[in-house]
Amino acid sequence: MSRAILIRWGKVLVRFGLPVLVLAFFAIQVKNNWSALASHRFEWNPILLGLAFLGFVLQELSFGLIWKNVLARLGYHLPLGASLRIYLASEFVRYIPGNVWHVLTRILWVGKYGVPRSLAFTSMVVELVTKLATGAFVFALSLLFWHDVRALGSSQGFFFLAFSAVAVLAVLIGLHPRILGGLLNLALRLVRREPVRLALRYRDILFVSFFWCLSWLVAGLAFYVLVLALWPATPLSALPICVGIYSLGWDIGFISFITPSGLGFREGAIALLFTFSLPVLPTALGYVMALLSRLVSTLAELLCVSVAYLGGLRQVRQIRAEQAAERRKAHSFSEQSTASRSEARSPAAEAITAHALQTEQAEPAPRATASEASVAPYEGGRGYDQ
Repeated sequence: MSRAILIRWGKVLVRFGLPVLVLAFFAIQVKNNWSALASHRFEWNPILLGLAFLGFVLQELSFGLIWKNVLARLGYHLPLGASLRIYLASEFVRYIPGNVWHVLTRILWVGKYGVPRSLAFTSMVVELVTKLATGAFVFALSLLFWHDVRALGSSQGFFFLAFSAVAVLAVLIGLHPRILGGLLNLALRLVRREPVRLALRYRDILFVSFFWCLSWLVAGLAFYVLVLALWPATPLSALPICVGIYSLGWDIGFISFITPSGLGFREGAIALLFTFSLPVLPTALGYVMALLSRLVSTLAELLCVSVAYLGGLRQVRQIRAEQAAERRKAHSFSEQSTASRSEARSPAAEAITAHALQTEQAEPAPRATASEASVAPYEGGRGYDQ
């Protein structure tokens, strides 16, 4: 078996085996700590579960609204319905193997509204970077509330306060257009992609980031309501902590790039943060909440994406046809290039080239007269002053 096949199968095992291991570990932890859960008031509140589901649906809709705002600040205004349909329906393609199809689909789809491809790609980059940065920003702010639930001792309080302040300041500085643009283009050069130009002012980026903070607040509130649905004794002081836990857990799951949608990494981060930040709640509850939040948020995403996909099915088919045509065009160009190189090596071409070389060798080369004045300045490839 070749090395390439082993590497490919190794990646498949990691991508799908790791989530299974995480799920098995969570199940074992819940089983071992079930007595602690059963000794407390543990219930399922369908009304709160429905409200949590609605909160995750609202967060999913906010993604398309924020992307519409980014495009508007770049000079292109899309209708509200078109923005939501393009964003959500293109996310449906994300479930197809490969990590770039949703990007290409959105770029081609928004191009039908007159948005250049380079600007569409820039809008997606700004949307993603501000989303990740504000997730870390919200978590840094939530650290200020950890002491209220007695998760920190007096000696640790100052450290977390200082860390929170530094993290907030770092995010605000990193979002400046000059710094953000430089970091983005450096990353694009490392992956051999064309650089982008951020035609945005600092206040534009801060305005977009503010809306992302609201989106994380909605998602964190849904996560908190989900905890209440299972554990009614959860204190209100846990609300800002839940907002920070979910935002950072989403970030960690996204940047893992190993498993589909960060499966396993997001759950592990949520369970770990839940244990450290909310010691007044059972440890096993953190594992339950990590899995349950993934299930509910995924169902909300599938609902929004499916509705948008079915609503724009005709345009999706047109875009797929365009993608197929572009792939055929690229394949045809590659075949033509190969044929041209083959033709250049044909016997007739070689005969013409040989004849030209013989003619050139037969002609006497003209003699050039050279003097010290003409040679000395160029000796060794540079001039010398005598």
